[in-house]
Amino acid sequence: MREALEYLDSLQASGIRPGLGRMRAMLRSLRHPERTYPSIIVAGTNGKGSTSATIASVLQESGYRTGFYTSPHLVDIRERWKIGGSMIEPELLQRSVEMLRDAADRVAITPTYFEALTIVAFIAFDLAGCEVAVLEVGMGGRLDATNVIRPIASVITPIGMDHMEYLGSTLRKIAAEKAGIIHRGSIVLTSNDDPKILEVLRRRAAQFDNRFIHVMEEHDSVLAGEFQRRNTGLAVRTARELQTILPQITDESIERGVAKTRWRGRLEKFEIGETNIWVDGCHNPHAVQAVIPFIMDSLARPRLLVFGIMSDKAVMPVVEELFPLFDHVIVTEPYPPRSMRTDVLLDAARTLGVSATAEKQPDDAMRSALASDYRSIFVGGSLYLAGAAVGFLDAQHEERGQ
Repeated sequence: MREALEYLDSLQASGIRPGLGRMRAMLRSLRHPERTYPSIIVAGTNGKGSTSATIASVLQESGYRTGFYTSPHLVDIRERWKIGGSMIEPELLQRSVEMLRDAADRVAITPTYFEALTIVAFIAFDLAGCEVAVLEVGMGGRLDATNVIRPIASVITPIGMDHMEYLGSTLRKIAAEKAGIIHRGSIVLTSNDDPKILEVLRRRAAQFDNRFIHVMEEHDSVLAGEFQRRNTGLAVRTARELQTILPQITDESIERGVAKTRWRGRLEKFEIGETNIWVDGCHNPHAVQAVIPFIMDSLARPRLLVFGIMSDKAVMPVVEELFPLFDHVIVTEPYPPRSMRTDVLLDAARTLGVSATAEKQPDDAMRSALASDYRSIFVGGSLYLAGAAVGFLDAQHEERGQ
């Protein structure tokens, strides 16, 4: 598998190059593996991961061999491709990457990193005999590499201001990009409430005479955070609407699927001795607003924040919302050089009157947090930091035999 990972890693320098031409050319060369099973596509700014995970869990519990493609990974790249509820096997990953490389050579195209990961998903799900796939959009929707399929359901979770350099500077423009996953023949479901966003999504669905469902119900969730009730409600309604296409879905399999949903690094709780640590990849103002009630209700004071964020995010709005909720902040750099520098974050903390220190390495930040007197710790600001924290805390559990 090492060769496969080295090849994929070599593509990271290719950056972000919007457009679907490369995807279509390579998939033609591969004889369209993405067409061998029906797919559900999920876009949105926040909640798309947990919503996708819940849908995939329900489909698996309904007896369908399910492929689930998501991003980013937190600890192991194989997390991005799940088949039958488990991470992709190394041998299947190796074979899928070899087929991708052969196709890229045949058409003389160097895919971007995300395009390559997406094609690997299509190939692997085909080779594994998947009966249905759930695909989480990487960024936007219209030009995202996943958007080469014709889905049976297009699901859109709450939309906020994010990736504005690529998607546009207004909610309407961002919503229009997300609406690009709506295609003829798909059921359209969304949990958005903003009238401007709903207007954009309804208009796109109407172009294709698609059924449009505004989901307002909530559903009990095994995932922490009150906001997850809305995400779970969207997933459950999606499953119910798909029963005519996928008749093995029942009320019982829906409940089992919800109960078995796992979504790492999203308000994930760890207990180390007497210390409670919560890890969440809240990386934009919309996500922070969603977790604030949980922090206020579930983290006893005094509380400590371990924080790192990418410099291309809306850094100051996130900092201004989060930092004042904590008695001390440890800032770190989870993914240099893209991370916001710790000296900038320290200056922001001083401006807000919040006590703060810096540890550039995430593992050092976590060690410092655990060595402190704080028994309520929250780790947030970036999914890269969430991944580093999950890996560190998993290792701590193993060392302690927990």
